[in-house]
Amino acid sequence: MEASHGICGGEKGGRIMRSVEKQKKKGFPFFWIFYLLFVITLIVFWICVAEYVKKGLVLYEENQPDAQMEKVMDELRSTGLEQYMTVGGEISRFETAENYSGEFRERTGGKILFCTKAKGFQDAAAPKYELYADGELIGYVTLKELSSKPFMGILSLSEWSVGSVEILAAEAEESLTVTVPDAYQVWINGQQADERELMEGSDVAQEFVYAAEYVEVPKLLTYETKGLLQKPSVRILDQNGNEVAFEESCQGHETKITVGSMQESEMPADLSTMVLENAERYTNYFSVDLPGCRNSVEPIRDLFPQDSYYLQLADTYRREDMWMYSDHDAPVFMNESVSHYVRYTEVFFSCEVYFDKKMKLKKTGRDKIDTTHFRLYYGLLDGSWKILDIQTLLDES
Repeated sequence: MEASHGICGGEKGGRIMRSVEKQKKKGFPFFWIFYLLFVITLIVFWICVAEYVKKGLVLYEENQPDAQMEKVMDELRSTGLEQYMTVGGEISRFETAENYSGEFRERTGGKILFCTKAKGFQDAAAPKYELYADGELIGYVTLKELSSKPFMGILSLSEWSVGSVEILAAEAEESLTVTVPDAYQVWINGQQADERELMEGSDVAQEFVYAAEYVEVPKLLTYETKGLLQKPSVRILDQNGNEVAFEESCQGHETKITVGSMQESEMPADLSTMVLENAERYTNYFSVDLPGCRNSVEPIRDLFPQDSYYLQLADTYRREDMWMYSDHDAPVFMNESVSHYVRYTEVFFSCEVYFDKKMKLKKTGRDKIDTTHFRLYYGLLDGSWKILDIQTLLDES
């Protein structure tokens, strides 16, 4: 009985031992370990792939023209954009390239510069961009592809640089017209205007119409220039080289200046005396205070050219109206002056004469005062000064 029990116990114990060993062998997870390692490796691989692709895409994006523009803009800012300026048409000789550059610096100073892709068709190898300064279009930038190399099989990395830059200059829209006597000089932006700006034809000023029949009178010349960037600086010099004050009128981008008369100067004393005496004698003719004036114009004939229009007027007055002038005592001249002397040429000048002539009327005993205010135009004919024209000036008061 005991042996039987031992044999049975031994077999049973052996089976138990073999079962435990078999369970031990089955419980060690080699498969799962390998599987886990495989999964980890796969994850690491794809992470590396993703990182590689990410870096590649970033590199690819950084090599795109749009991404290169900031570097290009830094380069352009450092070199100066105005050097790329193009001016449409011919530059006026009264402007310089530096004027355009200065105007551009003023137009863009302190403003934010940025680029946007130009509209319309684009050349992939030479993309074009619009350049703005605070929203104002100031030019165009075109890139050029320096090199290209394959990347990731289906992509390529390109190196870009500035291909061309076109900076738009401001439109030169200002124009100037200056009309002056022919003895004057016109200076525009520091340059003297000459026959290149001279418009065809010349006019005789209205005030010289009668005098022009006898002597050479100043003509009015008109200088015109266009294509100026800004309202120009203008200087006008008279026949003596003195600067002349003037007024200008502006309409839109057009500036007009007219100087019809020449500058005044100091009148020689002997000439002033002659002019005053002649003016008194002339008025005495009309007040019937010259001997022989009722019979002819001989008392004042030497004051004028032989065919003067004023001698005809005086003769008509003598024949038709002189009889109406009231009798009076000899006139007394007061407040006499000769002023505003302008010497146009060696044989032509003008001046103003003013005086009051007091006459006591014989019939009433009252004083009559006639005021004379003339502008006289004199010309030197055959060695003698003659009155060529008389302009009556009204009392502004």
